[in-house]
Amino acid sequence: MENQEITRKIVWWKDAKLLTGVILVVLSIIIGFYSKVYVVAKIYEPIAVVTGLSVYALSWILLFFGAFLTGWETVHLIQSRIHHHVRKTMKGTYEYTKKLPKRGYHYTKELHKKGMEKIRKSIK
Repeated sequence: MENQEITRKIVWWKDAKLLTGVILVVLSIIIGFYSKVYVVAKIYEPIAVVTGLSVYALSWILLFFGAFLTGWETVHLIQSRIHHHVRKTMKGTYEYTKKLPKRGYHYTKELHKKGMEKIRKSIK
């Protein structure tokens, strides 16, 4: 009996954690660029620089939190796609490869028998 693994298909727009993570990552990138431009534009105003750097630090926190949320869900999504693709398109290749060791064993056994027959004939 074959060991069949049931993989859960992940739909990214219906998965709340994945969608939240992606939104946080995109929001973090937008806020980070905005705060960098804000700091450069108002470099000579100390309060503006502190505010800009605080917002920039917040964008990094959002980025790491979004990446954490997105991380495992993305890994599961990629694994699901790979398993689906391998089972759908590579089934014939898998079956052929599964038979190779037996074919190699039998081929080697026949070569050995032929070699032994030649030795027996040459001895007589």
